[in-house]
Amino acid sequence: MEKWKELVRRKEEYLRILRLLVEFDERTGRHLKYGDPETHYVRRSICIADPSRTRILIPDLGNFVYSVVCETRTASALAVIAYVHEDGIRIERDRYEPDHPTHSITCLTDLFENDSESFDPISLNPFCIGLMEQGT
Repeated sequence: MEKWKELVRRKEEYLRILRLLVEFDERTGRHLKYGDPETHYVRRSICIADPSRTRILIPDLGNFVYSVVCETRTASALAVIAYVHEDGIRIERDRYEPDHPTHSITCLTDLFENDSESFDPISLNPFCIGLMEQGT
């Protein structure tokens, strides 16, 4: 688990990215084609959660692809999900000159590189640890 990092700053930025992806899935009907459609609704609940009660755990899998485990706790619920995030914004930056709009959009790679830190996995819920072990 040493390659996993936790997003500790600008979590609201990642939740905004996740919200955009969830909304895109709903507009296009892509969420209806998931093998496990319930995951869409878990992602939806996490993207509207309070960032201060949300943990976002990420390892870099290479080529701007990340495994993501998100956990949100409230007084009456716990939502946990794991998924793969391909950072299309970061990929596009390599194709365009520095004045292209993709260079001004915050992406997961930015957050992973600048706003994430190593963490102690002992503080995690056992289900999160299991998802992390599957995702690497």
